Amino acid sequence: MLAMAHAGFVFLSMTKTGSTAIQRRFDAHAQLVVRKPPTMKHMRARTFEQRIAPTLEAYGFPRESYELVCLVREPVDWAASWWRYRARPGFEGKPRYTGGMAFEEFAEQILAGELNLGSSANFVSDVDGKVIVERIYRYEHLEDAAAWMADRLGVDLSAPSRANASPARELDVSPRTRARLEEHYAADLEVYRSAR
Repeated sequence: MLAMAHAGFVFLSMTKTGSTAIQRRFDAHAQLVVRKPPTMKHMRARTFEQRIAPTLEAYGFPRESYELVCLVREPVDWAASWWRYRARPGFEGKPRYTGGMAFEEFAEQILAGELNLGSSANFVSDVDGKVIVERIYRYEHLEDAAAWMADRLGVDLSAPSRANASPARELDVSPRTRARLEEHYAADLEVYRSAR
């Protein structure tokens, strides 16, 4: 999470969407940076509203003076990114290791409710399910998000380089499994389709 309320926005770091690259590029310009622990770095919009917005308001930045901004990823691609990420050597021997697991098996764990990776729809919404993030970019438009942020800050920054990237793995997903995942992540898919 990067608070740049002085420039009219706060960037919320959705997992597996290039947020580490954004953070590395812009943290020198932020009023408030949350890197660790991951649960704080990747706080949802509702958590931000409850815990951080009052602090910013106390320092002269009322909630209506800035936008919440984040990136989201197409849900099947997002799940595949987690599958690739958990195949890294540092995960070997751990229960979450996916190095010897096909994506189809990983997807079945998600669909069976054995594995909960989270939800972008939940990330951007309040407790009533209303989307409260005003500016949502698609993961593949990360450079557009970075350019918008640089413009708001009045700085000239190159596009963010990749950071914390998952290892390359061939994704082999059947049309049936893809359709089931899209149904499972229907609310997330709706958020993704409405993003910039």
